[in-house]
Amino acid sequence: MQLDQQTVDFLKEREEKIGGKIIFRTYALYYLASTGEKREYGVFLYTDGNTFAFEDFDRPPTFLGIEIKVRNREKYVKMEHSFRKEDVVHAAIVTRSSAEKAVRSNGEAKEANGFSRFFRKTLLEIALEDGTAYYFELIDPKEIINLLK
Repeated sequence: MQLDQQTVDFLKEREEKIGGKIIFRTYALYYLASTGEKREYGVFLYTDGNTFAFEDFDRPPTFLGIEIKVRNREKYVKMEHSFRKEDVVHAAIVTRSSAEKAVRSNGEAKEANGFSRFFRKTLLEIALEDGTAYYFELIDPKEIINLLK
């Protein structure tokens, strides 16, 4: 697939930020962190194999593709995070409800079994040495899990 120049420039900037060539990129449909940070509209996630980075973008509300002006809309604050592969202590697929409960109670999310993976929304949990946990809703979380091994 051929990328337009704006996309090529964007990816080049991201490669400079993480210090290596991007080998994998995807869009997470939902994002949650143990800090309580949440993005209902998702984040862009990318890696060079050693550094994993993600960020969100301003998403004005739309209806049928037309931007809706909202008077009391919260001011957008850019969110960007990254972590090193060697800082990851655990990666697992958990249910979204378990992840949300873990964040609310400062607990741990429970790994999803086969039944819950089929019938419930699941998230990829990535736990770091410093106690931070990130949760992403991905189409294929196994791709990231394999990159983290």
